[in-house]
Amino acid sequence: MSYRIDIEALRRYSENGLIQTPLTQAQQEYFQQAIEEALDARSEAGGSGALDASEERVFVVEDGDNLARIADELNVDFEALLELNERDDMPNPNQINEGDVLFVPNTSPEEAATSPRNAQGVPEGEADFVQGLREQGNDLEYADAPASVDYDAEIGELASDVQAYVEALPEDDRQAALQRIYDHDWVDAGPAQMAIEQAAEDAGIELDETSHAGPEAEAEAREIIADAQAEADPDDALQLLEERYDAASPAVQAALDRSNGTREIAENAASDFMTDAQAADDPIEALRLYEEGYATSPQRVQEALDRSSDAQDIIDNAAEWAAEPLEGELEGVENPNPQQRMLATIQRLDQLTEGRGPELTAEVVDALIPELEAANNGSLQEYGGAMVGPNGTQLLIPILDRIDGTTTGEIATDQLAQMLPVDMNTVRNAMYESVSQGDKIPALALAIASQDGVVDFREEVIATVEQFRDHTIGEQAEAYHEHLEELGYLIGTGSSAMTQEQLEAAIEEYIEAQGSEWSEELEGLREQLADSGAGLLQQIQQLQGLPDEVRADHQERIDGLLNDSNAQLAISTALQEKPELVRGEAGDALIETFNELGITGDDPLAATLVGAYLNENVLGSAADLDFTDAASMEEARNAIRETLNNNSQLAELMDISTSDLNELAELLSGVVPSEPLPGNNEFGRVNGILRNLNNTLDQIDGKFVRNTPFSTTFRTSAFAIVGSGLINAGYNFLENPDFRNSAELVTAMSRVGVDSAQLVAAYRSITNADSVHALKTAGKFVHIMGATLASFDAVMRLQEGDYWGAGLNAAAAGGVGIAVMFSSTAWGGPVGFGVATAASLGLYIKESMEEPPFETQTTADFLAHAGFSEEAAEILIERSDEGHNAVPLLMRYGELHGLTPEQTVEWVNSIPEGENGSVMLAALRDNLHNALNDLDGDVSQFNEHADGFELASPSLGESRSGTLTPQSKFELDAMLPQLDIESPQAYA
Repeated sequence: MSYRIDIEALRRYSENGLIQTPLTQAQQEYFQQAIEEALDARSEAGGSGALDASEERVFVVEDGDNLARIADELNVDFEALLELNERDDMPNPNQINEGDVLFVPNTSPEEAATSPRNAQGVPEGEADFVQGLREQGNDLEYADAPASVDYDAEIGELASDVQAYVEALPEDDRQAALQRIYDHDWVDAGPAQMAIEQAAEDAGIELDETSHAGPEAEAEAREIIADAQAEADPDDALQLLEERYDAASPAVQAALDRSNGTREIAENAASDFMTDAQAADDPIEALRLYEEGYATSPQRVQEALDRSSDAQDIIDNAAEWAAEPLEGELEGVENPNPQQRMLATIQRLDQLTEGRGPELTAEVVDALIPELEAANNGSLQEYGGAMVGPNGTQLLIPILDRIDGTTTGEIATDQLAQMLPVDMNTVRNAMYESVSQGDKIPALALAIASQDGVVDFREEVIATVEQFRDHTIGEQAEAYHEHLEELGYLIGTGSSAMTQEQLEAAIEEYIEAQGSEWSEELEGLREQLADSGAGLLQQIQQLQGLPDEVRADHQERIDGLLNDSNAQLAISTALQEKPELVRGEAGDALIETFNELGITGDDPLAATLVGAYLNENVLGSAADLDFTDAASMEEARNAIRETLNNNSQLAELMDISTSDLNELAELLSGVVPSEPLPGNNEFGRVNGILRNLNNTLDQIDGKFVRNTPFSTTFRTSAFAIVGSGLINAGYNFLENPDFRNSAELVTAMSRVGVDSAQLVAAYRSITNADSVHALKTAGKFVHIMGATLASFDAVMRLQEGDYWGAGLNAAAAGGVGIAVMFSSTAWGGPVGFGVATAASLGLYIKESMEEPPFETQTTADFLAHAGFSEEAAEILIERSDEGHNAVPLLMRYGELHGLTPEQTVEWVNSIPEGENGSVMLAALRDNLHNALNDLDGDVSQFNEHADGFELASPSLGESRSGTLTPQSKFELDAMLPQLDIESPQAYA
């Protein structure tokens, strides 16, 4: 049939009359010209040369159309159609061609009402009538010159058309027809809806409520509500409503959600406990009964109660009871002053809200505020208004803390802080006590600090947080440093000479020698630091939440709260130990705070937060992933995308673009196969998944510099997702030799940074551990990947002197809460995390250079794990006067000669075996101490050649007295002959 275009020839209408499809530029030009020519032809025939949108529309003829058929289909008078198209270019109305434009009269109300009925008994012309009504309403709503429009008159004319349509129908059909029209969506055509309502009022027809979801949806929604209301039992009515709701279309659900009938059904389901609450003897009991019933009610009932006047009455009655002491006599007190009255009111408020949830407590406090305002303007006015003394302030503080974090509560707290003079010494004492224990800044203190004109008090609040950082966290960090100082020194000294296995064995032996109490004390110290770090983070977030205009002058001090190594240690530890800090919305809020404070990019804390956030929100979703279950696969993909896609705050934290992060999200979700695996160990499919994983790892490396913390975190996440999905599907590639030895898996593991044998050992250890047996197998694998692999990587980084990278990877490991439960490696528990965290922040390196000297048998035993002989180790334990050990520089020297660590150790061991060898090794050590002091311990500055002059012929005496300072490999090469020491080149 013919189709309609708008009068400007820009869009084509869909069959239901809604504008849907823009015309192409070529189509627009064609039809604009065709309309212009048709109007000219009509004008030449004596008709109007302009379009009147209130009277006519434009249609385009399609193949097979004729005027009679078009008039019939559009429910218009045939003669009226002919009259509008009397034009010179259409001399024979029986001959119209495809592509011709026709002018079609608007369907009159009477024509629409008397048109043939469809299967539902609705006039076929009603849709045209409604569309015309919508267009006219839209024109009025978006009139070019609204000031010149007489809206009352225009709406009155539309109402007359509506009434004419209704009156042309049989009387029994009028109510239903007007309701159908009213049920349509009148968004952007508000005047038309007003016209319908006016017509209904004029006709004496009462319209039912509607969500304007459409006649069909509204009718079905009313039927569901009627069926539910017919149930005698309110609970049965609610159950029927929910069942029908779940089976309904989205449009019907929307209509039900907006219906008062739905709310009435939900409120009736709460009638039992609401009746008990309303009949309670006192408001305290009424609140208790109401909250208990509310908490156990379905969500729809809770939503209805949130808007219920009966529920509000219970809350208002409680507030009125609390406010009673503000007026009249006060029991036991003659001539009570405002402080006494306020104390009694706050005591009642405390009784009302003790044990109640934050939302309900906030509603009660909010309802009390008008009562306080009334008292201030009434009985308390002669005293200057309400006043809160020390006892009242002390009681008010925890009440307001109960409602902190709720929107209503925070607004109410701000209002009370402005309205009520409180005892500031009590506020200060409560603030100091709370902050010094690592708890939140009291809500009342923060609300007072948010006001204008309280600069000095804001300074006090920030100073209190600074004291917590400097004293509490400072003391905890000092104890932590002292506990790890020796082990940190040993790792820093000997790790560069050791293989990964040697270093692990050395650490394990050290821990065993210290006894279980040492490890338990370390874990206790980390817990303290984690608690304090979490507290400091919370306090910083509170300060950052101050209004912009009052925070601006203090931003530098707030930023400075983290410019402290002890604070960084505590927060890094908290991020590792407390996954709830980074879970979901809490993690998003923390990321936003870090961005506001400028902690982004390669900042160690930013990298730590990213690792913990991904472990909790991405890897956590992989625990139940099963590559034979399509639903779990889709759930995992969605979790990854929801966490990462368009997460502009996370992108800012990582210092990458949002589009790059979106690509990473697609890469991670892409490691999940598109189709479920069959239920047997099909090697080809699994190998294909692993090949795809390798491709993904390549692309991740393309986004980041290889082996940076972000790269490691994303590569580890990809590997964990694949491993979890395979294990849950029964493809336990860690136990199956065919899978475990496949080239694709070996390559993938090497790219993540772990040896297959170590991974299998770690896996077997955790899966056999009683402490984690409740976890699903794949969940254990996720924890291994989030902790063990990152731990292995951290070990290698420490060996390379990359303390920053080591700590960050151990931090990523610590982000998995279960990580501390397994012991496949000495590095895998709190000891490894502790050492690496301190290392990442550069904490133990400097401090361990001071006292005590660590020139002990313990150090010699540690070095022995690297293969140093007993004699060599005894000589090398001595440190320079600035606390540096020669071993790292010896390893650097061997590296410059092309030696492996093992070969360098072999060369060093050979030195004391010669004549006067021990003396010569000691002299070499002393010369290297001088160099280390000059380099400030940074062996990476020791290279083939030094800048400027180099000593090519060192004296025998200075060489053997240990007073030289070799600045390069060249100078050290020249010194060795003077010490009768063979060149390490012989060991390459």
